[in-house]
Amino acid sequence: MRIVKLKDISELKTGPFGTQFSASEYATEGIPVINVKNIGYGNILVSGLDYISKNTLERLSEHKLQEGDIVFGRKGSVDRHCLIRKGQNGWMQGSDCIRVRFTDDAIYPEFVSYYLLTDAVKMKINNSAVGSTMASLNTDILGDIDINLPDYEEQKRIALILGTIDKKISNNNRINDYLTYQSSMVA
Repeated sequence: MRIVKLKDISELKTGPFGTQFSASEYATEGIPVINVKNIGYGNILVSGLDYISKNTLERLSEHKLQEGDIVFGRKGSVDRHCLIRKGQNGWMQGSDCIRVRFTDDAIYPEFVSYYLLTDAVKMKINNSAVGSTMASLNTDILGDIDINLPDYEEQKRIALILGTIDKKISNNNRINDYLTYQSSMVA
């Protein structure tokens, strides 16, 4: 096990802002954009996605997301992030987001995503965030996060176990929602 800083195993990039991208470039369909409102705890909240055209994405190609990237919101609930999976490959990083792209081949992104969801890491992020009115995150704060990193195979094993547990929890929640709905229909 080794302890590394997030900045030592990844490239951190802030989303497009100011003159690079304006709200008028959003479209009713096209390439999805992950904004702060779409970031959950390890997952993407797909309701309310915004879209851009292929031309806008090409112009802002440095903000194009890849499978394995992790995206944080820079404002508000700064301890939230989402892991980009195969289905989101090619989407765009929103303006108020920070993208983490791993530069070390010995990293299993799902493991790091789960690690970043631990209470200790979320507390460090929240305590390090700046701003008196609204918490704000930057690449320096995020890059300074320590990651306890086992070897690649152990990272993969841990992530797969946690993923299986997440799927079981999700299935149980769906069953509970269905049963709750059914019982309300009977009453």
